[in-house]
Amino acid sequence: MVYVVGDPVSFVDQAGSWVPSELHQAPVLPAVPHLVMKRPPVDGFADQIAVSGYDSKQTLMTLAAIWNRQLEALKPDLILGFCTPVLWLIGQFHAPTVAIGNGFAVPPTLGTSFPRLSVNSTPLADENAMLANANAVLARFGKPSLASLSEIIQNCTSILYGPPSFDPYLQLRRTLTIGLLGDHPEPAPPPAKPRLAVFLDVQCPGVEGIMLALSGLATIPIDIHISGVTTGMRRFLEQQPHIKVWNDHAALLGQVETASALVHHGVQDVAQRCLTKGRPQLMLPWKREQEILTYMVGWMALSWTKPPSTEVGEMAATLRDLLRDNSLMVAAQHHARQFADTNLPNALPAIVEQIEGLAKP
Repeated sequence: MVYVVGDPVSFVDQAGSWVPSELHQAPVLPAVPHLVMKRPPVDGFADQIAVSGYDSKQTLMTLAAIWNRQLEALKPDLILGFCTPVLWLIGQFHAPTVAIGNGFAVPPTLGTSFPRLSVNSTPLADENAMLANANAVLARFGKPSLASLSEIIQNCTSILYGPPSFDPYLQLRRTLTIGLLGDHPEPAPPPAKPRLAVFLDVQCPGVEGIMLALSGLATIPIDIHISGVTTGMRRFLEQQPHIKVWNDHAALLGQVETASALVHHGVQDVAQRCLTKGRPQLMLPWKREQEILTYMVGWMALSWTKPPSTEVGEMAATLRDLLRDNSLMVAAQHHARQFADTNLPNALPAIVEQIEGLAKP
């Protein structure tokens, strides 16, 4: 079996660079901003790409064309759409498709066609005209037409992993399999002495300031993993006697119970482990889905949120205060015990069963 993995946002980020199909996605220069009219609020996947300097619907059609050519060449037996909306859009025309998501991957059925992902999405172009035009072009080349968003949801086997409280679209879904990835961990009492576990992304704006704030906590042991860490960053951190640098994300995640609190950008697997083990967390979101996650867990009162661009001194003070706030630990332990009683199943066997059931003989 050939596996195809892709992320439309990554394609956009790498616009103009080489892709395996020898196609190039050229960026579209953004229009000059109109300083008199109030800009509509940014909402929905299409708008997010548009404000980055791309014509969103044109880009998505190009991405769909790229993946159509890739899948025609690879001829996969099964497609796993892991947080990849474009593959869900075209997957059903090539092979059985399973949509695996964490609550933010599968959008609600609010619009009439892809890529309008929210009811308040800015009308950048007439959707019906766009869809009809795209399908007319595909028909001339003998290609199947694009699916509507409702058809995408209906044709894919939807598998949601993670706590239901993390999913902003749960009430809008039609069919899904829900559960954790892996066995359900039990809540653990906090350690006797304060200790931080930190998960960062080198691409995050302001990550250097966060590192400086961590280096100033000389009396607090810190375990840290930075995705994509540079050699210079690693050397700087390794020179701090109270900081231990971890190479593997999963390895550090497995040691969450040894930390008093966690610091991360608002990533679901880390937030889920905080919830199941009963640990407070400081979230430093810099992506839209991370901001949504911080909003979704806000009612639990077991986390704080700060922008990653916070000044170094204020960030260091926040980290110290995080470890001193006993109310956060009480709330975290309470939710962990309540969550343990829900007996949320392990979603992995269901995912494997769906995949094996769809594979061609």
